[in-house]
Amino acid sequence: MHESINMDPTKLKDIILNAKRPYVIQNATHTQWKCFHQTFEEWCKGFDAMTPNLVPFEGCSKKGNSTPQWERQRTKVMMKMQDICKPKESSNNRWNSFSYRNIGQLPEPCRRGINFAAFGFPEIDEDITFWIGSAGAHTPCHYDTYGCNIVVQVYGRKSWILLPPEAKLTPVRVPYEESSVYCEQNFYSPSSYVPFVHIEDNVYHVVLEPGMALIVPPRWWHYVENLEPSLNLNTWLSLQTDLDSLISECITKLVLQDLCNGKPEVIRNHIINPTEDLLATGDSVDETYDILNYLLGQKQKNKHQCPNMSRYPWGYLNNDDFSNLIEGYDSFIKPVQKLDQWDFFKIISRNRLRYDSLNRCSEELPVDDAIQLDRLRNLINISCHPNTIKLMEKQLLED
Repeated sequence: MHESINMDPTKLKDIILNAKRPYVIQNATHTQWKCFHQTFEEWCKGFDAMTPNLVPFEGCSKKGNSTPQWERQRTKVMMKMQDICKPKESSNNRWNSFSYRNIGQLPEPCRRGINFAAFGFPEIDEDITFWIGSAGAHTPCHYDTYGCNIVVQVYGRKSWILLPPEAKLTPVRVPYEESSVYCEQNFYSPSSYVPFVHIEDNVYHVVLEPGMALIVPPRWWHYVENLEPSLNLNTWLSLQTDLDSLISECITKLVLQDLCNGKPEVIRNHIINPTEDLLATGDSVDETYDILNYLLGQKQKNKHQCPNMSRYPWGYLNNDDFSNLIEGYDSFIKPVQKLDQWDFFKIISRNRLRYDSLNRCSEELPVDDAIQLDRLRNLINISCHPNTIKLMEKQLLED
């Protein structure tokens, strides 16, 4: 096992809350996390021993078409947790994932000792998410509209492609998921290199191995893929600087509720992520308006931050102070390196081998529904583009 981090948690907290680019924390194994004292197989066996039912893994074909594999395209298979580690699992023609779930869904022995005290956040012991999957399990490229992210890799290896907020990716709000903005570019099975030409100078990459942790700063794009069966845990830190994002998400939700109101369920199911509930009832719309008006009031009072005890300050150190702070820990913390164009081209070229022009989503729509869906998707992506939403916020504040 790796030697655990030997850092002052208070200083590590300052680094996390002031990092303007992604950083990797080496040897972040935490002695209190029981999972770091087991193999993946032992951990899975412990899960199965405490869980009488099979696990509903979701996944897709390892082949893809030119669009990202959105969550609604996944199908379920019932498996034991141990199955994810078996050699035959890696040779199947699909990837499987049991992910984006709260740690409370794990049996107690599997989550024993897990908290973020070593990172300077001892209060975080429940607001933790786990991600388990086979090789090929991935999340389409997106950025999180709120907070910053701490990711701890426990088992297996996971590839992270990251791009800064200003990267020239094409944001889309279909599929809609509150707090996530996806991009149009398909990193998993691209049909060509052309969609990536304008971003190739701005790509960062790291492969997380067991015992490593990653700091993902606010609004950084990321495409994440398992290179082998793996488990990681993460927590999102809500920040006092999230006020603008909260306003933008409220406006986006209202626009979507209006545009989707009255549309057939089969259309809405292609617009809204399966995990989202966007019922445009009178009460739900009123509630969203009330929240928006409150947030706009805060902004008009020049409260550029959300002074809430549950939110953390961010970016409070100047560049010199941050450099001095991190210099003392450069053996533990390394900045994620930018890829040169050739290395990024090689990654995309490998991923292109998955492209299959005959691969189709399992649910094909009738022609009329497909035309209606395409029109609605285009309207939403224009109306809810981050730049459009920002103009709406500006107008609302002036009014």
